[in-house]
Amino acid sequence: MQIDIDVILTDLKEGKTPKTQASLDKLNALLESRFEAGEKDYSIASVGKASKESGGIGTVSIRNKSGEHYRRLIDAWATKANTSMKKPPVAHSRANYTPKDEELLQRLDDPALRAIFGQIIAQKKRLEAENRILKNQAEVIVDMRPNKQPVQSNAVEVIPSLSNLLLETELDALKDAINEDSLARKGLTKTPTGAIKDENGQTLFKLGFANAIEKILR
Repeated sequence: MQIDIDVILTDLKEGKTPKTQASLDKLNALLESRFEAGEKDYSIASVGKASKESGGIGTVSIRNKSGEHYRRLIDAWATKANTSMKKPPVAHSRANYTPKDEELLQRLDDPALRAIFGQIIAQKKRLEAENRILKNQAEVIVDMRPNKQPVQSNAVEVIPSLSNLLLETELDALKDAINEDSLARKGLTKTPTGAIKDENGQTLFKLGFANAIEKILR
């Protein structure tokens, strides 16, 4: 925004004591350096702290009723920087944000897919709970004695394939969920690690998701 800071500064210094004029000049130099650095935080707290650290006026002097001329100068620079004297919100990066399972379900328009993935999520939670229990109960003993024959167990747990538990329409829905052409039509992509991302690069399904479905379909 086209704002003549020199005109504003001259107006603010008019009638002030030499000490106040010097403080205004020092504050103006600080604000100019923040502007040139692309700073967007022109809050009284931040500017006052920076000013105090550089030997200028502090936050209290700016906030006081008698500090209106300091606030007007800060506001002028904030306006010039296309911002305000309010503290900018903390930016939260979404690049590394992975939605929760329930959020992912809500993004699926196909009821059949929601049902299938709901079952997969429930299975995953059950396995995670069992894994936590096993970790809490596990006792690991390391035997360093030589020539000890390992104890082998012939017990084999047979887990039925999920593909045998699903209907043909459900299997087709899973195939469509990771089909690259189908994903492309929806603005989605499948990464080499099996993650599904939207057009903004945001991860919708974690890495290994597509790989897991491919294993189910085998």
